[in-house]
Amino acid sequence: MTTDSRDASAGSPDRFGYEWDRFHKLTDYQEEQFRRWTCLLPAETAWRGRSFLDMGCGAGRNSFWCMKYGATGGHAIDIDDRSLAWARDNLKAHPTVEVRHQSAYDVDLNDAVDIAFSIGVIHHLKHPEIAVRNLAKAAKPGGTILIWVYGYENLEVFVNILDPLRKALFSRMPLPLLRWLTYVPTSVLWVLLRLGFGRIEYLK
Repeated sequence: MTTDSRDASAGSPDRFGYEWDRFHKLTDYQEEQFRRWTCLLPAETAWRGRSFLDMGCGAGRNSFWCMKYGATGGHAIDIDDRSLAWARDNLKAHPTVEVRHQSAYDVDLNDAVDIAFSIGVIHHLKHPEIAVRNLAKAAKPGGTILIWVYGYENLEVFVNILDPLRKALFSRMPLPLLRWLTYVPTSVLWVLLRLGFGRIEYLK
């Protein structure tokens, strides 16, 4: 995740950094997520021999899967130092991936990569159009741009009720306190799902 002072959600980079500092380990489940998020690019063929830009790399997990599927190298950018430290650690076996401190707004690549992508980032930005233009600018002529964002479908309650509450209250809470508070709704959701509530594809 990458934001900077041009975004409205002050403190957001710090909060995502707190998250990635604790959940940086690569897992098979995350690989399955990557395959689903990039389903329009078949993993076994789309990345092989290609370079990429990972805008908002977090702990570097998506860049890691790109390399696993045969990418030649790329650029993984973010603006939180803790996230970048773990990205460098997770990608240390792949020296052709440059991990660097850079905002989505300040990408300076031109016609440089085969695939420019951003997963779970663009919708957090105050000025998403700048980031999208930078993705387009970074891709070579005839290259590919992939953007994954949260869908509104089935998340109406979150968008209309919980997200305003998050912005007004939870975004200002101390992170250690907020972390422990999250166990309450998570536990409730866990029980409801196992009772058969909300059996939509997303929650599965």
